[in-house]
Amino acid sequence: MFRLLKVSVFTIMLLSLAVVASVSGIFITYFRLTAEEPVARITFEEVGDQEYNAYLTLPGNDIPGKYVIYGDQWRIDAEFVKIKPWANILGVDSRYKLVRLEGRYQDIEDQNTRPHMAYDLGATKGIDIGKLVADWNFLIDAEYGSSTFTDIEVANTYTVYKSQFGLLVREDAAQSDATSNGAVDGLFNWLFGSK
Repeated sequence: MFRLLKVSVFTIMLLSLAVVASVSGIFITYFRLTAEEPVARITFEEVGDQEYNAYLTLPGNDIPGKYVIYGDQWRIDAEFVKIKPWANILGVDSRYKLVRLEGRYQDIEDQNTRPHMAYDLGATKGIDIGKLVADWNFLIDAEYGSSTFTDIEVANTYTVYKSQFGLLVREDAAQSDATSNGAVDGLFNWLFGSK
């Protein structure tokens, strides 16, 4: 009887440890594959009809660069190296190099006929793609260009993120008195309508 009880306690402890290890592995995999890192912040100041001053701030540089942007949207491009998922899980992140910032028009006719400016960001912090491919080829899944664009809203600040798969952008809307009441009030307003 004592031996059966001893084996049962050992089995329960072993199974519990296996469950904890499995759940931990799932969480680590999820967090590594969905990791995001901010790589740029951008704000806009309207100076004319579909003409803006864009202020681009990169990590480690508190002084934003100023760029004239034409259009009703903006786009940022990067050279991107996607790392194999198993290497992501082990802690190796994808690599990027921001290469271009430009304005764009939602209307194709405007895009083909209106003023347009693009800026080379290639001198910013980044990587030598060719050297990385040669040195770490067994870790690399794909090498490609990644781009993200969105409409220009002067009241918003945009943050560009690098994920394990490419670039994405999120806007941080300027807080007004109506939205500054807190998360609980915001949730109630969303669920039940505004007061």
